[in-house]
Amino acid sequence: MRLRNRLAQRILVASALLGLLGTLAASILAVFLAVDAALKHGARMTAALVLAPQTADCRTTPGWRFRSPDGVEVEAFDLAQVGTGTPGARPDPTLLARLAQGEREPTVFYPPLFHPEAEWAGATLLKLGEAGPCSLLELRWPLMHERALVGQWVFASAVLFTLLAAALSTFAVAQPLLQRLRGLHRAAGMLGATGYRSAADGQDDELGELSRVLDATHARVQEDATRIEAQKHALERHLADVAHDLKTPIASLQLSLELASTTPTEPAAALLRQGLEDTVYLTSLVDNLHLACQLGEGIDPTAGDPRVELGQTMERVVRRLQQLARLLERTVECARPDEALWVRCNPTMLEQALSNLLHNAVTHGEAGGHVVAVLEDAEPGRFRLTVLDDGPGLPPGDLERLGERGFRAQATRRRATRGSGLGLSIVRELCHRVGFSLAFAPNVPTGLKVVIEGPRASDERVPR
Repeated sequence: MRLRNRLAQRILVASALLGLLGTLAASILAVFLAVDAALKHGARMTAALVLAPQTADCRTTPGWRFRSPDGVEVEAFDLAQVGTGTPGARPDPTLLARLAQGEREPTVFYPPLFHPEAEWAGATLLKLGEAGPCSLLELRWPLMHERALVGQWVFASAVLFTLLAAALSTFAVAQPLLQRLRGLHRAAGMLGATGYRSAADGQDDELGELSRVLDATHARVQEDATRIEAQKHALERHLADVAHDLKTPIASLQLSLELASTTPTEPAAALLRQGLEDTVYLTSLVDNLHLACQLGEGIDPTAGDPRVELGQTMERVVRRLQQLARLLERTVECARPDEALWVRCNPTMLEQALSNLLHNAVTHGEAGGHVVAVLEDAEPGRFRLTVLDDGPGLPPGDLERLGERGFRAQATRRRATRGSGLGLSIVRELCHRVGFSLAFAPNVPTGLKVVIEGPRASDERVPR
């Protein structure tokens, strides 16, 4: 509203001033030119009409003067005897000076607005000869008050018309502009809200471009809000799953420690086995959560062109899980080529992914089961890592969904209540980021087979 008032006032004032100046300038110029031309023609005509019957008197009588009934005076002078004179003398000194400079019929006006003390409305000089009583004539026009009043009314009408035209032009120019601004203001106030209504300004100018920018911004805000809401719900579900997964092993670990400290007769092996299993699970879960956050933030596992020796990493993971496997009455082993096999990946991330695969195979097996990891050259410049177990396995429909975030097979849920599918989803995401393939298949006659293939790193940046 303030902008509307200020804009309208400024346009109105500017239009009025420009209109008044234009009207005044045009009026003065038109009046001056018209009166000048009319007086010059009128002066010659008046002189001719007056002198026609009185030529002899003018030529023989020094100081001859004639006054018409409407007040026009004609006075004769001897051009050879008149000088510049003094102000107020006859003939007019200014007109004499202009005549001496070569002007044929010098004329002067005395507008009442600028010359309120003037006795005449104007005067002009006519040169009829170089010498003699009638060689120079001065014509003077009386003041016409009624004409001046008419002129004032005409000027007032022009001013009024100019103001009216300025007001109409202000409304015609400012009103559409202000209407567009109100639409943009309304759209900007509802930006991102469900009740957003576009200004729909399709004109090809700055305001139309601003309207399109507001529409695009609203769409982007809506998309961001939808994505943030989805991420919020996903985070809530994920935290709920994590809280559930942490609750069981922590309670189990606490119970094992309490029994070991309060009931010395209880067999320690079972308590230690349960405590170790819970500790390994908690450690793996914390590491997976940290790695999932890193991948979610878009950290590139190949940033800085890192190299890691896959065989040594696999052996380190196997050694770390062997104690847990023995307590669970299972075995875990590995086989690798004699030569070093380097790949491009962040060492910590790759080790955690391998730990997820082997830990999953060990914990979901059965008593007396075996887990083996085999690393080999698939073809020149590539590697193949195969993890085999002889556990119960999974149906083909579940194999296709392994690695999806939050997916756990029904058979797995019945055998182990804890777990959220986070470990295998990290393996799949990491393989995708570094360009490795990941496949799940049945291990005949029973169990699960996991195969990872990918390119080997060149020897140019392998540490020596």
